Amino acid sequence: MKYSLTNLIDKIGKHDTSMYEKYIPLFISEARKGLNWDEWNPDVFEQYFEKATNAVAYLGQGVMRPAQKETVKRRWTELAPHLKAIAESQDVPLWNEYKVIREIVKSCTGANMLVATNRMLAGLQPKLLSTEVDLIKINELFDYLQDYTDAPIPQYNKDCWEEAGYALTKLLHMAAPDRTSADIGFLPWKLLEFFREKSAELPSYWLTSWNEKDFRLHDYLKKYDLIDWNNKNNNRFKVGDIVYLYSAHPERRIRYKMKVLMAEVPVDERIDDSEYAVTPTEPSDIPPVRLKLIDSVGTQLLDHNALKENGIKGFIRSPRRLSGEILSYINAVWRSLQQDYGELEKPDEIYEGAKKTVVVNRYERNCEARSRCIAEHGCRCRVCGMDFEKTYGELGKGFIHVHHIVPLSEIGKEYRLNPIEDLVPVCPNCHQMLHRGIDGKVLTTEQLKEIIRKAKG
Repeated sequence: MKYSLTNLIDKIGKHDTSMYEKYIPLFISEARKGLNWDEWNPDVFEQYFEKATNAVAYLGQGVMRPAQKETVKRRWTELAPHLKAIAESQDVPLWNEYKVIREIVKSCTGANMLVATNRMLAGLQPKLLSTEVDLIKINELFDYLQDYTDAPIPQYNKDCWEEAGYALTKLLHMAAPDRTSADIGFLPWKLLEFFREKSAELPSYWLTSWNEKDFRLHDYLKKYDLIDWNNKNNNRFKVGDIVYLYSAHPERRIRYKMKVLMAEVPVDERIDDSEYAVTPTEPSDIPPVRLKLIDSVGTQLLDHNALKENGIKGFIRSPRRLSGEILSYINAVWRSLQQDYGELEKPDEIYEGAKKTVVVNRYERNCEARSRCIAEHGCRCRVCGMDFEKTYGELGKGFIHVHHIVPLSEIGKEYRLNPIEDLVPVCPNCHQMLHRGIDGKVLTTEQLKEIIRKAKG
């Protein structure tokens, strides 16, 4: 299920932002002067923090106690040049200035005034920073947007409010160019409210484990895309849910991402995987759940230590529903590993040839295989020579698609992928042309090179 972010925003009514629009320009104007506190308009600070009904005040957050505000005022000369720099830079984020201001406010108040400080920063750069001051909520919203909308999710630092707020605000402005900065500030809460209300209809995320000493899952998934997973605990899986599979032994890390295709598999339709079972399992009256492989990874970012540091508790055995910090972390890691893959024009086109049905870009999107291919061959297109880093600088660094040399229709049941010999780096355009082919046949890289040569005359 994919929503249009623009359509969702259109359905969210616009808010009365008159007070916000009155006091924010005053606050920015005074900060641009860079004067001592005594030379400011004496009401601006109070009005901004106590009277302006901006998106943060709407939730009653970010209020400094009177004594804290007085301390901040007395040390205004320290803050003034940094506030001035931010107020004068309405279109460029100033990461270092944000950090300095936060440290000054903390030293003034003796407390970690993240909410109040973030509110101040958002007020100085409303076009850049979301007034959503809760980083956990921003990350939660990004996860919803990534999984359930067509929005192009940008890279951002999930541990940094300024970068997360900047990325979110920019994304919302792109999706709703007719909305004012003041109105954009209300959208995060409204979007979160929408997705939370829809949560019963939206896919849930699960984490469960297997042990290679009991079942040879790695070997199984090299041949098959579908597996009927034991649901002896009678967990409430539903069609469309995402299940992360954790290797309890020997790797102790998440290896696979699966999707629920069937919540209860009837007896007469169950897949026989007994040849991969090392330890026979006890029969259960509870029907298994059918899972389809989406992709696999092999990164230490998803090992037990990393998961524990990001909120996982206890041993990973029976299925558990994921939410909050740990879900945001796992999704962010998986997203970062898949940013460069690119989809083909017809990702659901299939070829029969192995014991399983093979999706045309299945191997090309495998994280481990892709990494090994690029480590060996680099990021230069094998066909046209395109190097994204040379063209786009840092933005293009590391970006490339990978292409499967051997036509998947020729893969036999005992086939084992060799990422170095079977995959080559290609740019998205050449990748598309290779698969477009001639008379239904995928082109080789040499054939496409010759086509390009002839086209250039």
